[in-house]
Amino acid sequence: MKLPARMSKFAVAALASFGLLGAAAAADPEFAGSQACGKCHQDAYKTWKQSNHAKMVRPKDEAILKDVVEQWGNGGPTKINLTDAPAKLDDVVYVVGSYWKQRFLVKNAATGGHLFLDKQWNRMTKKWENYGQKNDWDTNCATCHSTGFRLTSYDDKNPAAQKWSMAEINIACEACHGAGAKHVKSRKKADIYVFAGKSKAEQTRVCGYCHIRLENEKFKTAQGNPAEYLPHPEIGKTWHPGDDWTKWYASEAIIPGVHAEDKMDTLYKGDLAGMFKLDDVSKQNGFYDAGKHHQQYQEFLQSKHYQKNLASCSDCHSSHAGKKPMIVAKDTCKGCHDASFTVEKYMPGTGSTAAGLFLRTHTFNKNQSRPPQLTATGEPEYNKK
Repeated sequence: MKLPARMSKFAVAALASFGLLGAAAAADPEFAGSQACGKCHQDAYKTWKQSNHAKMVRPKDEAILKDVVEQWGNGGPTKINLTDAPAKLDDVVYVVGSYWKQRFLVKNAATGGHLFLDKQWNRMTKKWENYGQKNDWDTNCATCHSTGFRLTSYDDKNPAAQKWSMAEINIACEACHGAGAKHVKSRKKADIYVFAGKSKAEQTRVCGYCHIRLENEKFKTAQGNPAEYLPHPEIGKTWHPGDDWTKWYASEAIIPGVHAEDKMDTLYKGDLAGMFKLDDVSKQNGFYDAGKHHQQYQEFLQSKHYQKNLASCSDCHSSHAGKKPMIVAKDTCKGCHDASFTVEKYMPGTGSTAAGLFLRTHTFNKNQSRPPQLTATGEPEYNKK
């Protein structure tokens, strides 16, 4: 394949290392690649590499967990979800996640995408769990688990034939700061997205593009099912930070809490079923804590922190250090509140991410009464060769 002349050599190297210079993905001239960012922003790059964003989707040999390798033959994955074809550890191309749980992807020769295996590993309980996702990861999850995703071809009568590209198959620098090739060349701040100076609502919306749960009827997965991601509604384009994605797919996606007609207290079906807790605690307080993971934005929209313009996600979280050190999220409450305000009390784990393992709620309900649940702690141990 002939690469675009403006393509950074660092981005080419990154793509090659992930095996992305094939039919399903191609080099993107708008994006510089995270290694190019690291040449100038060394502290940011180093600390981003240590973040969970940087550890979302990686080659098996780089990031598979030590426990996973040791326990693979003791109740671990045995088949590909969609096809029921047998699968071995050697067949795994990428691993997804590591801090909370780990899932496993193999190549789907029929589409050029990747399919999940039938089990996931719970890092905290040290147990295998059934996992039933039967869609290509690339056409169901990749807008949030990659950088610079764009659909390049789509026929709604034949979704299996769709084509796509990614600048990087992980959550890289440009996932949050936008395409950087122009910035690398000009070195101008105006040519890259920065959070400073943006409204708290806009800053939060950037994070919300991924920290959300939805069902997209416009673009189906390669298997023809409603997708769980938000590619740019125009074929050939990619999302950029600052784009108001909440105005996309007004009638073609169900996004509870974001689209006015998609109420949080509705009983949804499919992947949206059980996404919010609709019990008496929710009804009494008027706050709908998450019942599932990766929907912090929809929780946060309910909070006074958001509604009174008091805080954005980046006031309590940072994906990397820079001129300032990394923010320690659990210590930020005391910046505005007394010592009685703790994440354990006001942010109990409610969003299930694996069996018996929960993400902290982000509704910030002052009358929170749900008991704390197990959340992830410590650092993963990898099985690097």
